[in-house]
Amino acid sequence: MKHSAWTKVDTASIMFTSLTSKNWGRTFAFTVIMKDDINPAVLRTAVNDVFPNYPSASSDLRSGFFWSYQIIVDTAAEIRPETTRPLLPITARQKGLPNLRFVYAGKTLTLEAAHCIGDGRGVMRLYEEVLTRYVALLDGKQEPYLPIAPASETMENAFDSYYEKGGEKPSGRLAPAFHFDEHYEKDYIKLLFAEMSKDSIRALAHSHAMTVTEYLSCVLVLGVIRSVEAPITQPITISIPVDLRRFFPTKTLRNFTIESHISFEPNGRRDYTLEDILEAMQGSLKASLKKELLQKDLNKFGALKTNPVLRAVPYFIKKPVLAVLQKGSHKDATTIFTNLGERTPPALLANAVEKYRFINGDTRRYGLPVTCSCVSFRDTLSLCFSRTNRETAWFDACVEILRAQDLAVATEIIEGTAPCKTPKKDRKGRIAGPDAVKAFFNI
Repeated sequence: MKHSAWTKVDTASIMFTSLTSKNWGRTFAFTVIMKDDINPAVLRTAVNDVFPNYPSASSDLRSGFFWSYQIIVDTAAEIRPETTRPLLPITARQKGLPNLRFVYAGKTLTLEAAHCIGDGRGVMRLYEEVLTRYVALLDGKQEPYLPIAPASETMENAFDSYYEKGGEKPSGRLAPAFHFDEHYEKDYIKLLFAEMSKDSIRALAHSHAMTVTEYLSCVLVLGVIRSVEAPITQPITISIPVDLRRFFPTKTLRNFTIESHISFEPNGRRDYTLEDILEAMQGSLKASLKKELLQKDLNKFGALKTNPVLRAVPYFIKKPVLAVLQKGSHKDATTIFTNLGERTPPALLANAVEKYRFINGDTRRYGLPVTCSCVSFRDTLSLCFSRTNRETAWFDACVEILRAQDLAVATEIIEGTAPCKTPKKDRKGRIAGPDAVKAFFNI
């Protein structure tokens, strides 16, 4: 089948794609541990059934004259056994293939996705569609697959839909935050998992009138203070992606999140208790989650995209500038912490799965050497630290803090070193003629 479609990148991806190079791309991952070994042939059938209904799943990033854009390819997504380090980046070399891949080993199946495909909520929704179809096929069910929504709805650029031209934008910015040393090990990643009872951590959070996200953010802050030898005088700021679908109705599977921030000022002290941090930060996240404040951030993104001067500059000139701006935007964050919350998949899938994990990914070109993420399934909350070096002090400190709250915390470390390898690709059927001109010039 001939490639016949292309799409503009969503508004958030303007910044994500500016960092994508031949050797690196912003990639995150979801892992499920099934009750039985993965059957790759059945998985291939499930992917082939589901993907044609969701163009965002089959998009391949390209660079145009004014902006990057995405071709909707008909090439099958890569499905391969795990033979190397986890979370290899999806880079600009991967042309002709969807910018995601499935990796399996025994009972473990991981979806690794470039952030230009979508955000955690959208890509997880797509992943669960594939998994549900996979389990149905294993059970002998042959009914045709029915998509959750038309492609026009799942492909919506919701940033554009809710942008208010000329609307109010946020004023000022946060102070530069404390940062861990940015020393990276080439082609290396370390994933540190801490798993605990979801109900127990929720009970602790509720006892302080907090959400799980707020409570764990306080643990992260105290962990920073205890893991660093020198007194910290800068604010410790946790950047928390907010799912805008909670405030603005859309069925998009593409990016639709904005980062909120909560901060703590240690002022050089090292004798804080968790109670001190909880008391100081209580309510700070909730205060930032107001629709009118989020609308201002939406307007900021929209104004960037529609700026007439910026639009007229060729992409090869503005891409490095956007990359610098993107890295600079994280000067006011110590880390990114994403909580996907509790997953409640269909019973058919839930009965076949033992564990969920979510990995926020490698952010070395963001200026952040470590990110945090968590997801809950049944009674297990899985917290992950994703690092680009071998240090474990922050993770160790956070685990110690959690265990001091009488939580049973199981830990696991997965690491690896391997260079990025470009998979075999199908370069046939690239768009041509008027479609190619429209795509290249983003019109």
